[in-house]
Amino acid sequence: MPTVRAVSLSNYVAVARFVGLDPFGMLRRAKINPDHLADPEYRLPAATVIDLLTQSAEVSGCESFALRMVECRTFASLGAVSLLLAHQPTVRDMVVALIGHQRHLNDIVDMRLEDDGAVALLHSSLDPTLAQPQATEYAVAMNYRWLSEVTSGRWHPDCVHFRHRAPADLRNHRRVLPCRIEFDAAFDGLSCSSAMLDLANPAASAAMAGHAERLLAAVPTSMPEATVCEKARHAIHLLIHGGHATVDRVADNLGLHPRMLQRLLDREGATFAGLLNETRRELALRYLAGAHHSLTAIAELAGYSNQSAFTRWFAAEFGETPAAWRSREHAGRLLMVS
Repeated sequence: MPTVRAVSLSNYVAVARFVGLDPFGMLRRAKINPDHLADPEYRLPAATVIDLLTQSAEVSGCESFALRMVECRTFASLGAVSLLLAHQPTVRDMVVALIGHQRHLNDIVDMRLEDDGAVALLHSSLDPTLAQPQATEYAVAMNYRWLSEVTSGRWHPDCVHFRHRAPADLRNHRRVLPCRIEFDAAFDGLSCSSAMLDLANPAASAAMAGHAERLLAAVPTSMPEATVCEKARHAIHLLIHGGHATVDRVADNLGLHPRMLQRLLDREGATFAGLLNETRRELALRYLAGAHHSLTAIAELAGYSNQSAFTRWFAAEFGETPAAWRSREHAGRLLMVS
């Protein structure tokens, strides 16, 4: 079962009260023992925490609830990971260290750095079954906060990207994330110039970084190693937009030869083609259910270079065109409302 550290809710009571909620009543309904929040390393079920954040935003009417939680977090709350990041020689090394130790923080966010030498993208992809807007904004904003704080504000992204639609009120988003914010984006995460990743850290210390590594080695992560099938599925989610989720690219992302990836998937009763198709089905239906992406954009997000190829695939999978499916789905919602 995926988990997150209890420190992620360390300021929940204060924020909930601030927006007019009964924090302990909300915790009881979520079946979270408030006493567990006193131990920052206690592991809470991720789905339960995400449901709590989602319900808190809905009941309070505060669409920026998760961002208000981020405002109250400190860099030190990362625990031993903060010590490791604080002594890396460059921001790039910080990002690599953060990615390498992400399971010490939670079991639901997969971070990946993509850098073409001009623009760097730091993806923060949540497990698809848990990717609610509040959880996504929390994860992305925390990465922004940590990297900005450890560099005393010298590092900053050019843009924050969210795949979900924009909330009605963006004032808190603009305050907590003081840069360009893109909603209905192709990925969740941050983008900056490649040069920003090469900012030097004056406080770097190889000895202190080594000490932090030893501390982290003694702290077990909560989940066993993910299966190859799970790793491949997450990599496909990261790479699929624009047609990049080829078996070669996914294998490279996992540090495997393509033939080895195929063999390992076969041992787990899966195929790359099957995982790719499952991902396409999930993404196509998710984006078609909304009204904020054109069919051309959805085709690209599902990994197709043109809309006609996407339409042929969709019709073969679902027995109707994407336009017909969207029209029928939206008509059904209108009937339910009326």
